[in-house]
Amino acid sequence: MAGRSFALGLGGNLGDVRVSIQLCIRSLERDPRISELRISSLYETPPWGDVDGGEFVNAAVSGMWQGTDLDLLFFCRFIESEFSVPVNKNGAARVLDVDVLFLDGGVSSPELELPHPRMSLRRFVLVPLCDVWSEIVPGMGETPRELLKRVQDSSSIIFLGSLNTV
Repeated sequence: MAGRSFALGLGGNLGDVRVSIQLCIRSLERDPRISELRISSLYETPPWGDVDGGEFVNAAVSGMWQGTDLDLLFFCRFIESEFSVPVNKNGAARVLDVDVLFLDGGVSSPELELPHPRMSLRRFVLVPLCDVWSEIVPGMGETPRELLKRVQDSSSIIFLGSLNTV
């Protein structure tokens, strides 16, 4: 199946986030528009910015997407809605957050800015992304590992293992 490369950031800090991430990944695996799905390890990180709640569990996935940029955005929002997550989270603690990090070929809508505008500032995004994407990030001109070398965020990241081992 042809398509466009993409990556998503997954995370949450409310309830059993590991289960939420597992269920999210099952939804991604079942969707016929997605192929070649790669899944990162899980990482525990502190909240970034003014987000309520405690520590986050974060992960990333990458693969090939057969559809438009808005199809991918709406699919991510649909998955979040399965967990009763509002579109606008306003700093609230969350059961699941699914962010589109990049989609090869850019976007065609003002609803979605890609690559994610704050991706290169966040260790909690770049560390799991390194697990599943070693190439240049479309639209950024550098690999996640190169971006990670320059990131100013010095927050702690604790390796939790793969979804199979937690």
